[in-house]
Amino acid sequence: MALPLWRSGAELPLDERVSFQVTSDGFTDRVLRHRESLARTDVIAGDSAQQDREDATFVVRRGLADPSCYSLEAANQPGSYLRHAGFRVRLDPDDGSELFDRDATFCAQPGASASSVRLASVNELDGNIRHFAEEVWVAVKGGGHDYDRPESYEADVSWQVVPALAP
Repeated sequence: MALPLWRSGAELPLDERVSFQVTSDGFTDRVLRHRESLARTDVIAGDSAQQDREDATFVVRRGLADPSCYSLEAANQPGSYLRHAGFRVRLDPDDGSELFDRDATFCAQPGASASSVRLASVNELDGNIRHFAEEVWVAVKGGGHDYDRPESYEADVSWQVVPALAP
């Protein structure tokens, strides 16, 4: 049996609702969310507006392109997944294409701390979901874009999986 090129080295709770908290010093009050179809980070807590909490809640699914990895479905928009397009992470409805499946599949790997995870893109070599200036990108450490900068890269690509902000 041939092993797939990608495999997750960390576990995410399959078919459960979760939120992803930033782990970078000074920004741990921020979480991953979608707004107006784009992924970003914002300060959202249990007492935040219902819509904000729903936008920061995702259902962990088996990877659309590789079942050893994961895809993140918006809890408040079933059938829509976080994916990257032009390196920008966004929320789009699944169009059933092979490209969409690859763009929306991420392998969980150990993050910078023992309790965090890194979400590695299956189709961007060495690319990980990274927050940068409130925006969320698939970034490659030391690459040619501002969001690829090596400073704080390990912390910026690490996410703490926390209980869902919206039930």
